[in-house]
Amino acid sequence: MNDKHWEDWKAPSTSLPDTYFPAYDKLEFPRQVAERMVIKAKLTPKQRVLDVACGTGWATMAAAKAIGVNGIIIGVDVENSWLDIAREKAEKAGLSNIEYHRGEADALDFDDDSFDAVLCASSIMLFNDIPKALREWHRILKPDGIVAFTSYGSRFLQPILKPLGECLSRYDGQPPPVPFFIERTDTPDKCKALLQEAGFGEIEIFTEDIDCQYPDPGKYWEQITLTFVGMRIALLNPVNLERFKEEHLAEMKSLYKGTPIPLEVPIHISLARKV
Repeated sequence: MNDKHWEDWKAPSTSLPDTYFPAYDKLEFPRQVAERMVIKAKLTPKQRVLDVACGTGWATMAAAKAIGVNGIIIGVDVENSWLDIAREKAEKAGLSNIEYHRGEADALDFDDDSFDAVLCASSIMLFNDIPKALREWHRILKPDGIVAFTSYGSRFLQPILKPLGECLSRYDGQPPPVPFFIERTDTPDKCKALLQEAGFGEIEIFTEDIDCQYPDPGKYWEQITLTFVGMRIALLNPVNLERFKEEHLAEMKSLYKGTPIPLEVPIHISLARKV
């Protein structure tokens, strides 16, 4: 992948407004992706689990239920705003077997061979150094421990992304948004190669589609503006924002004529074992 594309699209979290974090937590498909990953990971009671780049804690909470009160799961993330939301959600859910700490995906403050499983949902494609992160997860896993992560396929946010991006470009004067970061892990072969390079074995990769259908244009608008495209939409001045919204939703209504507006979210769930 073109390095400049990656530098352009990995927007540091420090540039995000405080309002972004609780809003992002309302985006529905990351929760579905996280829960599918936890199911495939087949966690068992009493395990010690790490959730890397845990965000607002969807995978952490699902795993906490899978391992039971005698297990422990630790969620780590670089952004304190994510962690604050995750802690509040865990408390409201009454989950006492979760801890949250600030931490880097590729420089974890844990001993060798100290976890039964390492999870990472919807984040690995955003890391500066994916191989380094995977080697670090290999280090902290116990022998025979598992790693599970999710990534998105090449048709992520299609068929909406093209008309959405073209319309947005007419209002902000920038090229249509393209999620170049997806390319880093958008095929099973790429995921498998990364895992093999880090020393993992018994690799299994499952490809699935998360069903996103929005019969209500208002619901569609809410969800699409919470994706990475929403960061650009939020920069429009109020007048252009309203004009853009009106034009784009009119196009969606014309294209789908009363039928649900689809959003493709193809995912790869990669599993491997420390052998």
